[in-house]
Formats: sequence, C-alpha cells, structure tokens
Amino acid sequence: MYAFFALVCVVPAVAQEVGGSPEVGWSFDFSTFAGIVAVVSLAVTQAAKFLPFVEKSTVSKILSSVAVSMVIILVTWHFKLADFLAGLPFWQVIVQGLLAGLSACGAYDLIKNLFKTRE
Repeated sequence: MYAFFALVCVVPAVAQEVGGSPEVGWSFDFSTFAGIVAVVSLAVTQAAKFLPFVEKSTVSKILSSVAVSMVIILVTWHFKLADFLAGLPFWQVIVQGLLAGLSACGAYDLIKNLFKTRE
C-alpha cells in the first residue's frame, strides 16, 4: 500500500527562507472584480450575524449585498484602487457595483428561492 503512494504521490522539496518572518494578517484585494465580490460576501455574511433580519429575508440579503458592494466599488473607484475601474464614468461604476452585489449574494440561488413553490 505504501509503495503505491510512494509511486503516485510526489512531494516537492522546497527551500525555505531563513531569517525572515512571514507576514501574518488580513489581506483584501480590491484590484479585481472577484476580490470585491469576495469582500462583499464576507462583509454581508458577518453583518447577518448581527442583524437577524438580513438572515431571515431573501430580499434584505439581496439589498444589503447590493448596498455594501455599491459603497465598496465607489470607494475603490474614487481612490483608484482597481485598474478595471480606471476611466469608467460614474454610471458604469454603479452598474459594476450592482453586478458585484448580485454576484456576492449568489443571485441565482436567492432568486430561485424567491420563486420556489411553497409546499
């Protein structure tokens, strides 16, 4: 059995840096659309722990995701943190925020739950 794993599994040997300490902490990536979606999803999930109406209502979850994403995308656009927002007019940034909010809340699953037949 162990011979099989020895033949199939490859364990790379990687040199380790000596003398430096790795940076530990939080890192938020506002430079990509996917990074903004991840931050919005994290923020709304944490807010749902403190605001019970967000967790109970599908509509409030969608609206809170869109509102948080609008704020984050506008701040990112204003301070020029993301290259994909560079040079966009205000209305296109708003559309990006709307799409990021809908992506973060899992719009497909939430909308599917809205129209699901009640039994």
